[in-house]
Amino acid sequence: MVPDETQAAQPAAPGVLTAAWVAPVVTPPLRGGGVRVADGRITAVGPAAEIVQPGDRVTNLGAAVLTPGLVNPHTHLELTDYAGRIPPGPLWDWLVRLVALRRTPDQAQREAAAVARGAAQSLAAGVTCVGDISRLNLHWRVLRRSPLRKVCFVELLTLADDPPRTVDELRAAADEVREDDRLTVGFAPHAPYSVPADQLRAALRLAHERGRPWCVHWAETRAERAFLLGDTAAVPPFLRDLLARRGLRSPGLSAIELLERCAADVRPGLLAHFNYAEAGDAERLAAAGHTVVYCPRAHRYFGHPPHPFRALARAGVRVALATDSAASNQDLRLLAEAQFVLTQTPEPPPPATLLRMITLDAAHALGLDATIGSLEPGKWADLAAFPCHPDSPDPVADLLRTAPLPLGVWIAGVRAA
Repeated sequence: MVPDETQAAQPAAPGVLTAAWVAPVVTPPLRGGGVRVADGRITAVGPAAEIVQPGDRVTNLGAAVLTPGLVNPHTHLELTDYAGRIPPGPLWDWLVRLVALRRTPDQAQREAAAVARGAAQSLAAGVTCVGDISRLNLHWRVLRRSPLRKVCFVELLTLADDPPRTVDELRAAADEVREDDRLTVGFAPHAPYSVPADQLRAALRLAHERGRPWCVHWAETRAERAFLLGDTAAVPPFLRDLLARRGLRSPGLSAIELLERCAADVRPGLLAHFNYAEAGDAERLAAAGHTVVYCPRAHRYFGHPPHPFRALARAGVRVALATDSAASNQDLRLLAEAQFVLTQTPEPPPPATLLRMITLDAAHALGLDATIGSLEPGKWADLAAFPCHPDSPDPVADLLRTAPLPLGVWIAGVRAA
């Protein structure tokens, strides 16, 4: 990993990357395309024959498709330490096992090392930006040493033994985070059953006032939706007892009503999962402008029924893909999430749409779509090159079907993997 000070001292030299295919995301793939880079940003995208000029430093990637760097908008890198240690099953069973694992000695040291491993695994898979949530607020210290671009979400969890448990503690923890040109702080009240409505509202208002992104796990289980309406018996006994001890009560509202009340008059945010949508939810989400982040392989891991992402998208909801944590997935390969949707989902979206869901739509979820997520002049030169047959009739479809590891990864025009 390259320290921030070194990154800042090494602006990218002007040059052109060419490949058999270039996939800008906002336009169809270009055969024999090129991307011109200067001072870390894209200055031109087009046919290589048109943008390469005499004297240019040209890197020819050959039989490859050049895409924007992939953006993973929802993960928990500190849980990488628990990969493969909890068998697939319902979320509540997983949660009990996870809490027990995390309480073993030296949690902070283990999980800090896990953040570094998760970041390295992400970069090696073509990811150039992550939206990462940390319960202990330790991720940003580790990720500052990574070349990745990142939104470091500070988590508010009223049910927890350790802070942040209140909005005041959330504010204090966020104030500790040292932002830079690749690190943005975000706010993550955990879920509507684990943070009371007044604290949820206050946390989202804080994010809005500071102009920072926010993320909440929402409508993740049927039990959660039932609890919000007032059925306290719907949640498992361990959670019911914990809620009672901490004084958290059902708001007596539907999931969408509570969301609208908590997010009124704040900038739209990121809703992680939204696995269980009811009639009318999609249209109301679309009107509010929130992005739903679907984690396909984690969704399967927890045994949920098919995700409503198609209905959400048809109603105009922006949907992005993410990995969730390595503790509830096979790995952190974001491209494998798109592959799963394309190859194991009935009536999947077109490949071009899926590529957008792991690039530009994911960047939008993090509030970064003006600077990353597509190959356009003025954006950061965050790029990934993947092997591709030069005569492929549809290089994006081939990319998603095979989900290969990248040939190279660049962040701000500097090779990072």
